[in-house]
Amino acid sequence: MGVSDQPIHVLHVEDDAAFAELVSVYLERDEDAISVHTAATPEEGRELLTAREIDCIVSDYDMPEMNGIEFLERVRETYPDLPFILYTGKGSEEVASEAISAGVTDYLQKERGTSQYTVLANRIHNAVEQYRSTRALESSRQRLSLLFEESPLGIIEWSESFEIARVNDSGREILGYEEGELAGTSWETIVADAERDEVGDIVEQLQSGDGGFHSINENVRADGESIICEWHNRLVTDDDGNVVTIFSQFQDITERQTRQRELEQHRALIHAANNAIITVDESNRVQSANAAVEEMFGYEPSELIGEPVTTLMNDDTATRHEAMFTRYLQTGEQTRAWNDIEVEGQHRDGSRVPLSVTFGEVVQGGERLFVGIIRDITEESEYRQELEWTNAVLSKLLETLPIGVLAEDESREILAANDHLLELFDIPEAADDLVGDDCERVASELSEQFADPDGFLERVNEIVGEDIPVDGEEVELADGRTFVRTHEPVELPDGNGHLWTYRDATAQRRRENRLEALNRTAQELINAESREAVAEIGVTAAQEVLGLNANAIHLVNADGTALVPAAGTESVYTLIGDPPAFTEGDSITWRVYETGEAVAIDDIHDDPDIYNPDSPIRSELYLPLGEYGILIAGSPTPDTFDEADLALGRLLAGSIVTALEQIEQLERLRDREQELSEQNERLDEFASIVSHDLRNPLNVAVGRVELARETGELDHLDAVERANERMSALIDDLLTLARQGSRVSDVEAVDLRGLASGCWANVSTADATLDLQTDRSISADRSRLQQLLENLMRNALDHAGDDVTVTIGDLDVGFYVEDDGPGVPAEIRGEIFDAGYSTDPSGTGFGLSIVEQIVSGHGWDITVTDGTDGGARFEITGVDFA
Repeated sequence: MGVSDQPIHVLHVEDDAAFAELVSVYLERDEDAISVHTAATPEEGRELLTAREIDCIVSDYDMPEMNGIEFLERVRETYPDLPFILYTGKGSEEVASEAISAGVTDYLQKERGTSQYTVLANRIHNAVEQYRSTRALESSRQRLSLLFEESPLGIIEWSESFEIARVNDSGREILGYEEGELAGTSWETIVADAERDEVGDIVEQLQSGDGGFHSINENVRADGESIICEWHNRLVTDDDGNVVTIFSQFQDITERQTRQRELEQHRALIHAANNAIITVDESNRVQSANAAVEEMFGYEPSELIGEPVTTLMNDDTATRHEAMFTRYLQTGEQTRAWNDIEVEGQHRDGSRVPLSVTFGEVVQGGERLFVGIIRDITEESEYRQELEWTNAVLSKLLETLPIGVLAEDESREILAANDHLLELFDIPEAADDLVGDDCERVASELSEQFADPDGFLERVNEIVGEDIPVDGEEVELADGRTFVRTHEPVELPDGNGHLWTYRDATAQRRRENRLEALNRTAQELINAESREAVAEIGVTAAQEVLGLNANAIHLVNADGTALVPAAGTESVYTLIGDPPAFTEGDSITWRVYETGEAVAIDDIHDDPDIYNPDSPIRSELYLPLGEYGILIAGSPTPDTFDEADLALGRLLAGSIVTALEQIEQLERLRDREQELSEQNERLDEFASIVSHDLRNPLNVAVGRVELARETGELDHLDAVERANERMSALIDDLLTLARQGSRVSDVEAVDLRGLASGCWANVSTADATLDLQTDRSISADRSRLQQLLENLMRNALDHAGDDVTVTIGDLDVGFYVEDDGPGVPAEIRGEIFDAGYSTDPSGTGFGLSIVEQIVSGHGWDITVTDGTDGGARFEITGVDFA
């Protein structure tokens, strides 16, 4: 961060309180980053310096206790580098000269006007920026120096020509040289002859900035002894990216390399992690951290600034550190050496990290800081545990793996085999007996078990001859099984070898095939357009998905009681006899339907009272289909259904239910479309009636009213009244058609004779007669049936006169309503049900249209013919009797 990004705390020492307040207002108003703390006297200013962190001092010259230069001298005793600006109204060359000699950072004379405060703010910014940059540079130098001198690793700084510029004590000790002996010598001095070409390439990469940052190579000590060292090389660049110098950290890993040869076949070489470097103040809080902290502890460096250093430690380590650190600050005594302390740190994720820590103290700008170099020694501390674990795992690995394993050396001699391999190939020998045998001979004997013996041997020889890695290669056996084979070329201490594994994938392939069948079925069910199609697809799918040879799928009928087997498919009941009961009770079928829980029966022959003991079906699986019924699958083999079958069966049942729900939704959409179509037709019809039939009586009413106004003759109003009655009747019938539509919802058993009697009482019948020749009850919507009867009765009265006889009687499939009037001419019988059609000038023409709509809503049919006595006879058929 630059000074513009950090708040600046300014101490202003000024005995004139009003002027001090004015300076504070201008500095804090114009510069958000500046915070002013005012002191009236130098002594008060010194107390503020002690109490809080100050970035710059602005002081007057003339003050009661001491002048500004004397105050400066006092400040410099404790804070030799703190920016100090002399801001005074007593300006003279003498004062300026004295101030510069005393070490003042800047000198500014008070003037008139407010522009001086802007100048003062700029001077403060410049002084603090330079001060902070100097401190940061000094801190960086001190950390680098501590890293160089105190690091337990060897460190070399190289010149531009890659000669040794300097080397630390650890480096000289590793290489066996005295101080000053290596300075100015080439890198070749410490590199073994056999590795100079390789190291030369690394040097070129470092010089060009293209790599070479890590290497392990053989080095030569001063006494000629060869050692193995691990090197971490770092480029130091300036702001323009130019390489300023190159540092190399290295350590002698000869002993570690020797130990690691025991694990050459089981693990890669251990690479040392880069060091984490932090600085900590006296309050035990982190002031800076480098990038390696994130890799080691999981924190970004910026996250740690201001946090306690114990954030990086577990509770026990943190407690010991606090006690040790507190004692040192109080007494100056160390309770233990601070060089290469082994402690236990804590990663951000809570895991513990073994560490080696070196701490050193530095003084920066009068402030004590502690620099820590932290090295992750996880690999070193875990080495023995890992070696023990690896040996234990290797000793048990062959016998615990669920696959067949065989290892052979370069000469095709068997090195190891496990019992599972013997089980797969039915080999009678023990695993230990195969060790030392000729693998080529064993393979030749085993080839007869494969579907293609010659192909098996040719492929094995090809893999071995060319050292081909193989992963997941399938081979088919003569008995129908499928094995999956892998081969891995391996390096052995005395040459190359081959590691083979074989795994029986027969069950896995079967599961995959069944899942593919389930996926295909799901797609087919999505495209099914009827319940019957769903049933057909479901039965076929049950055979493929569950691997069975006899199945039945059932759907619930509309009445919710009976089961319907899929048409055209062999039913399980052709093999086991009568189907299980699907009525409410304790039957398996009903329990599955009610509870929604699948049931598998391993051997149905155990219950001969329910199942046919001669049936080839041995096991059954019942799967719920929700409200639609159940799926019943049968198998000729006992103990067929396992958890995988149940899981696949539930998925299949779920797909069937989804398909049925989709079909129901489509049916509802079709019904809705039909309903909307009917509504649109009625709207068109209404528009025609409104535009035509209502217009005539409306014109009559308007014309008669005008005539009454012009002539004063009130007889015209009689015609207006008749027109209004005509319009009212039309509107009532229109509302009936619009509100009720054609659909019937509430169906119940209705006594036709009783309902007809009530209807006759509602109609103004004068001298007319009702003859009831029925005692039946029919399934109908009572209110809609009442409207139908009343309209037919009114129609008879309107067309046959007040003394008409209306007869209601039974038909084989319905009932009839007839009168003894003039009847309906044959040539108009096809039109009388049209909305608005009427042979009576006073009629609306909607009565029979409403009758036809009610009949259609019930799913009935209506025809008109001649009555018994020559009148009109309306026959309603397709009626259900209750």
